[in-house]
Amino acid sequence: MKNSKLRWTAAGISISCSMIQATAIISIQWIAWIFLMISVLMWTYVSYTEKDMARLTQQLVFIALSFIAIYNWFQYR
Repeated sequence: MKNSKLRWTAAGISISCSMIQATAIISIQWIAWIFLMISVLMWTYVSYTEKDMARLTQQLVFIALSFIAIYNWFQYR
């Protein structure tokens, strides 16, 4: 697989950010959001280059819903 290193990097970022989110420390959640968006963009690129349309669609939906979630978080904070 030509994207193996990119996949593992994206997976590592996702796992690390999930641990940050699990701490429930609200003041650092924005850090996880930034890196999760980087991870999702990496996964989107991998899905596009590998022509995996199901995963690409999943990542695009996740990006859209993430922006909505961030907007809602700032609106109700």
